[in-house]
Amino acid sequence: MQCDQYEDLIGKRLLHNIVNTTGMMLIPENTILTDNHIEKLEKFRIDIFDIHVEEVVEPSETWAAAELAKHPEPDERGAGHTAAGTVTAVRAETGELVKRADAKMRDIEKLILNTGKIPLSEVDEHVLPTLMEATQNRNVYKLFADLRAEEDYRFKHSIGVAFMSAVLGRWLGMNEQEVAQLATAASLCDIGSIKLPSSLLNKTSELLPHELEIMKQHTTLGYDLLKQSGVEERVAIVALQHHEREDGSGYPARLKGPQIDRFSKIVALSDVYLAMVSERPQRPSLPFHQVIHNLHADIVRNRFDSVIGMTFLNRLMSAQVGSDVMLTDGRRGKIVLIHPNYPTRPLIALEDGCIDLSKTDSVRLKEIYG
Repeated sequence: MQCDQYEDLIGKRLLHNIVNTTGMMLIPENTILTDNHIEKLEKFRIDIFDIHVEEVVEPSETWAAAELAKHPEPDERGAGHTAAGTVTAVRAETGELVKRADAKMRDIEKLILNTGKIPLSEVDEHVLPTLMEATQNRNVYKLFADLRAEEDYRFKHSIGVAFMSAVLGRWLGMNEQEVAQLATAASLCDIGSIKLPSSLLNKTSELLPHELEIMKQHTTLGYDLLKQSGVEERVAIVALQHHEREDGSGYPARLKGPQIDRFSKIVALSDVYLAMVSERPQRPSLPFHQVIHNLHADIVRNRFDSVIGMTFLNRLMSAQVGSDVMLTDGRRGKIVLIHPNYPTRPLIALEDGCIDLSKTDSVRLKEIYG
């Protein structure tokens, strides 16, 4: 389908790659378009009639329709009402969804402490729909900006990992059933932490070696707790494996590539990314350019799955096309092209020409102002 105005593209799925007049990639196929993408399309003067998109049916609308069918809300006429049997779901603000998920996760932790078991119905009925709605057709950077407003690092980290894992699952082409299961697993991956001493969880300085060994037990504690609560095996496995690494350097079992569940690999990458971009009690957050360089280095060293990792970096960096940057030699420019095999070393437009960072080792990104 085609749209008459740029604003009508928001929330729709792109059916083809968008390139500029020189053939440089601006937005990849299958992207769910956001406000940022629209600004980019206008900036590069892409003709709206050359853009083909399709509608995206949100899972949250399905849930909303089912709930309204069971419990119709009164309209202005005083009765539950749907026009021609359809329901239009009102999209909540991203910040409100973050607060909702945060509050529910706190309630769930209290129930676990009181009963010793995870209330799966609470997760399915309240946390999962919120996660799915928050990650569908939303700006990832807006999600994390709202997450930073939450005060308790531990809770906002769990929610952030679940959000990022679901987004990454969609980028990898998973269907909505898989994404839902992945989001559930990600939201509960650190649940074993509630069985650790609160003095460790609340410590504001670096953990000592013996404290770190105790902290690592949250993987096996979480797995046991999830199994006792009757969750699906794959959800429990993620709690056990999300600190394993492709090269066998992780814990608790030092598993290697094929031994690690794909969900666990996705959650592992999301977990590390969120840890680096978030303020933590022990250290400040890292700048974006440092985060992507660190992740790329870990992918090259085979600590993370290469397909998952490169998909992640390419999508993050594709959103930065058009952003202003500073290079390590002090020059300023603008990102105009992301190389699929070298996403952290893009083509940069300078005042006096261009520089392809993928073809030089002497200069690299120092700051990204996107």
